[in-house]
Amino acid sequence: MYHEAERQTMRDLSLCLRPVEGGTLERLEAHDQRFLTVADLVQRESYAQAADAIEALDGEGVYEVRLSAYYLFAALREEGLARLPDVLETLAGLTRAAAEAAGQGEGRDKAKPVVLLNKALTWLFQTLLSALRYHHGKKDAGWEAWTKGFTDGKRRDALRGIQTLQALLEGPAFRNGSQGLAGLGQWLRETQERPAAAAPPAEPAKPAAPTKTKGAKAAAAPASPFPRATGPLQLRGSVHLLELCDKLKAFEVLVERGDFQKAAMVSDDVLRTLEDFDPRRYLPELFSMFGALLNRHVGDIQEHWERKDTLEWRTLSQFYQVDLGAFVGPGE
Repeated sequence: MYHEAERQTMRDLSLCLRPVEGGTLERLEAHDQRFLTVADLVQRESYAQAADAIEALDGEGVYEVRLSAYYLFAALREEGLARLPDVLETLAGLTRAAAEAAGQGEGRDKAKPVVLLNKALTWLFQTLLSALRYHHGKKDAGWEAWTKGFTDGKRRDALRGIQTLQALLEGPAFRNGSQGLAGLGQWLRETQERPAAAAPPAEPAKPAAPTKTKGAKAAAAPASPFPRATGPLQLRGSVHLLELCDKLKAFEVLVERGDFQKAAMVSDDVLRTLEDFDPRRYLPELFSMFGALLNRHVGDIQEHWERKDTLEWRTLSQFYQVDLGAFVGPGE
């Protein structure tokens, strides 16, 4: 099963707000073995076990805001989108607390609460949106589990929660987290089912056109081939693309400043990114329909993949490379 159906109780989201409700708590460092253990479970997609481990750490009086992101995703994965309004309300509480802590802080640690929360939000929204897009495209048992109990009222509550949280995330410090949240909101609006529009009344039959004479012009031209992309494309990039844009801008600033040691470090990272560049990671929207259609019809398509060594495939391949419009053919 995609969701851990055997769990009978709902996760207690107030656990994530324990640090902001007062009391003495120990903050886990990222190099702490307890933090690394949970992160490893998340990396292996063992989210239920990760959430159980976080609950155990809460019992010991320790916390880390990034663990809250893992815990909230585990709750959504187990209980579906019906829990999304509660998750957004919890995140709003964490955001208010982080902003307040940053306002009271001093020195180098002043921005730390906001930085850590931004990382947590970025991971959560990116991971959630990726899972939702995947299962929405497949329309499988996982999708049914995600949407069970997610009524129109719950969707409206979630959209209101997104609007509230978006207002709290204004400013450059939460840029990536805010971008991820905006993507989630847009996806929720785009996937909302709407009642089908009533069919327009049928037009009365027109009298047959008179027969053309010999000298008349030929009938209307055949329908044009598939619509080509024209003008500049407008695509939403992923969080990874935003981070890459930030690094490219940072490189420009460092070179202009003459700080070539730091510029060398940034350029080395960018070059490694380009060597392993996967456009699906940076522009997932561009490939979402392709992936959904390929997944839906892979059985029909695979039998043709197996004929790549035939003359028919090679001939058709040449035609495809020479003229894509003619290859697709006229519309019906």
